[in-house]
Amino acid sequence: MPRRARPSTHVIARLRDWFGLTQDELALYLGLSAPLVRDWETRRRPLTPAAVAALQPLLACLPPPAPDSATPPPTTSPSTTPPPEAGALRFRARQCRQQAAGLQAQAGRLQRQAVVAARWAEALPGLLAAPAPEPAHAAWQADWLRRRARPLPPEAATRWHLLTARAAALLLEAATLEALLPEAG
Repeated sequence: MPRRARPSTHVIARLRDWFGLTQDELALYLGLSAPLVRDWETRRRPLTPAAVAALQPLLACLPPPAPDSATPPPTTSPSTTPPPEAGALRFRARQCRQQAAGLQAQAGRLQRQAVVAARWAEALPGLLAAPAPEPAHAAWQADWLRRRARPLPPEAATRWHLLTARAAALLLEAATLEALLPEAG
């Protein structure tokens, strides 16, 4: 069985997560190779003072690390077998919840994009004022930073609202159907 990777706690991983960057994108921004960024993140290579200096404008925008919350969420007991006449209601309620979860995931991705863009917009003035990590590509890097800081277009914001409303309606339908089910006894 393949080993499940644990999320990295390295500052590079936090920085990439905060700004929504892949290792390749961070390497591109810094004018370095992606394997070098990967090696930093996996602690195969230490960050050099020059790398820390190049990363400083981005690192200055990171919030302090969150406290470790290794406590697993509480589990719920399995539901009892429904009476046969309740099968269709249970099926539809489950279907509603699954569809709502999918819609919430889509809305979550849009919200994540908006949050990351806002973080870039907040960091943009300082990043543009800082010396470019790769001076030969300063104009390209400035344009790259400005593209990252663009807010979601209006149609994406509208889509988020529609997804959220549809998910809420499906969850309400599921709750209503579940309330109609006979009590387990």
